[in-house]
Amino acid sequence: MIVFNSLNWTRSGAVFADLGKDEEIVDTLTNQPAPFEVLGGGSNFNHVRFAARDVPAVGYKVYAVRHAQKTAAPPEPEQKTTLESPYYKVQLDPETGAIRGIYDKQLQRELVSQESPYRFGEYLYVTGGDKSPNTILSYSHVYPKAELEIHPAHNGRVLSVVRTPDGEVARMESEDLNTPSIKAEIRLFDREKKIEFVEDVDKKQVESKEAVYFAFPFAVSQPEFHYEIQNGVVDPAKDMYPGAGHEWFTVQHWVSVAQEGLSGTVFPLDAPLVTLGDINRGEWPETFGQRAGTILSYAMNNYWDTNYRAGQGGHFRFHYFVTSAASMSAAELSRMGWEEITPLEADAVTTQDKAISDSGSDTHKDALRPSAVPEAPACAQGLDGKQESFLDIKDANVLLETWKPAEDGNGTILRFLDFGGAERAVTVRFTCLHLDHAWQTDAVERGQTAVSMDGDHQFHFTIHPHEIVTIRAMEARQ
Repeated sequence: MIVFNSLNWTRSGAVFADLGKDEEIVDTLTNQPAPFEVLGGGSNFNHVRFAARDVPAVGYKVYAVRHAQKTAAPPEPEQKTTLESPYYKVQLDPETGAIRGIYDKQLQRELVSQESPYRFGEYLYVTGGDKSPNTILSYSHVYPKAELEIHPAHNGRVLSVVRTPDGEVARMESEDLNTPSIKAEIRLFDREKKIEFVEDVDKKQVESKEAVYFAFPFAVSQPEFHYEIQNGVVDPAKDMYPGAGHEWFTVQHWVSVAQEGLSGTVFPLDAPLVTLGDINRGEWPETFGQRAGTILSYAMNNYWDTNYRAGQGGHFRFHYFVTSAASMSAAELSRMGWEEITPLEADAVTTQDKAISDSGSDTHKDALRPSAVPEAPACAQGLDGKQESFLDIKDANVLLETWKPAEDGNGTILRFLDFGGAERAVTVRFTCLHLDHAWQTDAVERGQTAVSMDGDHQFHFTIHPHEIVTIRAMEARQ
């Protein structure tokens, strides 16, 4: 099983795979089994989740699938209302299927506002707005305000709390108006400071005006909000043009709230709209103003007639991650956001996929690579049978957004995004390619400005804060 990492830094992450009932996954670097969690399966297979550790940047790591040496007993589910990791202690709220409290052990403070009418991660169903005209349907300073009513999730219960190889996970179920089932999976991690929310929602289709939110109320009284856009960060209290909307915002990967030594961040992976402080009430404020420290994921609405479905029914799944610190830079959050939205990918290699190696059965890199040519690309004589990186970017605040064939077939295109550092030189080294030359182009691959080469496998270019840089690289003819 080969696990691929398409991002340009080494990272760990969850991988999902199907295994035979009597099989296990083995890390080929350590020859130790990788613990996994059974999520489901059939008569002769298990669908599992395991953590792949330290997968190389723009590269892969190989895991073996073999007959299990021993079979671990499935964990016993518990009926409790607390979860704990090295970073957090979480108090569940079974009635709403959400969280009552989150204690950050490093900051030694409670993260969840106890004054808020909402629980953390709570599903909210909003009715009202059917009587037209009103300001929830149209921008107006003279139309009456919509009569909105918030219906919190209720009749909830804890289904299970289970210890997994990666941490603890709680599963709860609640319900709401026009929403027969809201199944929440809340997961804590032993090695990462984050909380995962997976919300499976079964909702009836209705054509009366409605909206759905998930609330994340942080315990701050004078909040400062920031959110990521495609190549920058916005402070909605300072960065909006006159006449801009202040009731909902479009988030690229993350939205954070900060005050007095606390930075709390939500990653709304499947629902890019958010409201800040309150739900959308059709107030149309001219300035951002002072608000409560609540981030609300604006998951659904049918308020407008143009290009919107009249009703939204069926099964929906929403993913959220939450993290906290005394402070976090925008670059750190953007890296986390790209990790969460870009999962590791796995490919199960069967016997039919394999080719015979001239090197025999020994696939260790020392046996494959000539030691007499240290400057040659590392995999010039064959790929490592355990792990490999194809590209090395010596800058933690640069993202390789794209690596693809050029549109005209002439070379390959690499596109880089800066997360917000100062103007500087960036070094890019190819592990497996010999380069002839490279140019910087515009976004549609036109124009040519030569970039500095260092040998035949490394080049340098200058990047500016939040800039997107496109490079055309030409491989040397062999």
